[in-house]
Amino acid sequence: MNAWQRWIRAPGTLWFRRILFQIHLWLGIGMGLYILMISISGSAIVLRPQFSRWFIPAEVPAMTGEALTGEALEARVIETYSDYEFLFLVEARREGRATYIELNRDGEIVNRYFDQYTGEDLGSTFPWQVATIEWLTNLHDELLMGREGRRYNGYGGILFLLMTISGLIIWWQGSRKWKDGLLIRRNSPRGFNWQLHSFLGFWSLLLMFAWGITAVYFAWPSMFDAVIDWLDDDLYDPDRPDDILLWLIRLHFGRFRDMLWANVLWVVLGLLPAIMFITGFILWYKRVVKRWLGS
Repeated sequence: MNAWQRWIRAPGTLWFRRILFQIHLWLGIGMGLYILMISISGSAIVLRPQFSRWFIPAEVPAMTGEALTGEALEARVIETYSDYEFLFLVEARREGRATYIELNRDGEIVNRYFDQYTGEDLGSTFPWQVATIEWLTNLHDELLMGREGRRYNGYGGILFLLMTISGLIIWWQGSRKWKDGLLIRRNSPRGFNWQLHSFLGFWSLLLMFAWGITAVYFAWPSMFDAVIDWLDDDLYDPDRPDDILLWLIRLHFGRFRDMLWANVLWVVLGLLPAIMFITGFILWYKRVVKRWLGS
């Protein structure tokens, strides 16, 4: 039986597959905490635009009566925020928009939204819910390190792609067993963790590649732009390859306008790398660590 026949029928007997298995295993173990952090933070920030709409009180909840303007509005603001030093305000320019207020308290700038109809404080322009999402965004995009963090994420994206490719090769169990990696069955000789890891890994391949490729792109965009320009330097060409890149970026962030159900789905899908790490870690613990501790 030659190497190709062994790959088709019994890939586990090939030395390069055993090497790939070790690479996949130790990449997963070594990058575990990083994968957990990126997965959970990325899942959380999918709803970032919705959080701004939900928690920033920029809209006037009810318009009853006549809106205060000019000096009357400023006098009401000063009265409402008597514990603060009034700095300035920006009157609403469209119907339904609240008045923006800037105040000073003990040397700290405070920004609030104000209802010009009722004369009531609506809340902070940057509430803690939005501040938390922005912090998670900074953690996910730049590891709280600025531009340097994007570069480290690029290296992480390369390793993640290597782990994804090696996982795809390992997924192939041979012509008689390849279906085992597509389904989760009660009567399977494989344990649930193995089935779940293999099942999720195969069916989420497109997302895994999208996340890895775009992580590399965000780190070194000029490299991708140079390749796209080399392939097609006509910026007005509707078939230019950069449309593929833009599609991958939308896939990365789950950008679906006015489709909350799709955004919620992406929150769940964003947790797939974390679940893959957890199931892989359990498999490694049972096969390696548990045996080592028992010996």
